[in-house]
Amino acid sequence: MTAPVIRPYEPAAAPHVVDLWWRAIGDRYPLREEVLRACLEGNPNYRPGDAVVAWQDDRAIGFGYLGLLRESEPETAAQRNRGWLQAVVVDSARRRSGIGRRIVGELVEVAQRAEISSLACGSGFFYLWPGLPADLPDARLFAEALGLVIGERTWDLRGSVANLTADTAAGELVAREGMRVVAAGEADRQRLLGYIVREFGGEWWHDTRWFLERGGDPGDIVLLLDPGDAIVGFARLHTPLTRPIGPPLFWTARRPPASGGLGPIGVSEALRGRGLGRALLALALARLRDASLSDVVIDCTNLLGFYGPLGFEPWIEYVNATGDVREVLQRTAGRRSGAVEGDLG
Repeated sequence: MTAPVIRPYEPAAAPHVVDLWWRAIGDRYPLREEVLRACLEGNPNYRPGDAVVAWQDDRAIGFGYLGLLRESEPETAAQRNRGWLQAVVVDSARRRSGIGRRIVGELVEVAQRAEISSLACGSGFFYLWPGLPADLPDARLFAEALGLVIGERTWDLRGSVANLTADTAAGELVAREGMRVVAAGEADRQRLLGYIVREFGGEWWHDTRWFLERGGDPGDIVLLLDPGDAIVGFARLHTPLTRPIGPPLFWTARRPPASGGLGPIGVSEALRGRGLGRALLALALARLRDASLSDVVIDCTNLLGFYGPLGFEPWIEYVNATGDVREVLQRTAGRRSGAVEGDLG
């Protein structure tokens, strides 16, 4: 048996990485090749070396992916000094052998060369997870061993909209306000992006722009329009036909064939507290219901009280983990073949 070798990810490695992933954690997170390629090859920020594969005797035994923001748009300037450790997955038979630590060591060196100062697990741009999955206990142990600090929780929520009725009252409220909810069209692209960056910042702006530039259907985005037809709210819908695929549908192998998703969603700050956000939510969910997509996931939120009244409950729990790149470098330098406490993912 040869010694493990770590090499930069190449597109030809995708099936091997997916096979590794399924051997390691596929029962909980059934990764599809389409999702992996979207996060790497479809990512305009990705460069060779941002993801690596550990090989032994032509078999993938480890995989790691670092997210960086290399685009220079001013809208995302606040995120530019951050890195996101999006995944470190090691074959279950090779855990605690140092493979995970070696993979992280390779990736944090990339972060250091890119002058990144802070590191988070998941989240950011083109993530596979928005945080550390709480149902993978080795993930937290490994993150703590790297010097990362555990923080707040978020959830993916899941619910059925088959019997949704709240859209009737929601429609009446929107009508009383002189507003309406419509599907976005191609002509709405620029004003929608301008609205999102003003009200919600660079991350949602970046994700929506990328979705549209990659050929996403504007009709998958629902708009709340005020009496003057200005955009005052939006919601993005996810269906089995939506491409590029979005995070609410990443793990659909755990769900019924006809499943949907929703997110992000928001209304203008000036309108909050009047029930319009929940009205927009109900009307957007009704569109999924009417398309016979009763099983719906809302990804990455801590607003349990907002979604709960419409039947949504926690499905997957995540914990945030953040730290300093220099600290992680110190904990991986010179020890990449040593024993570790567990492997992320």
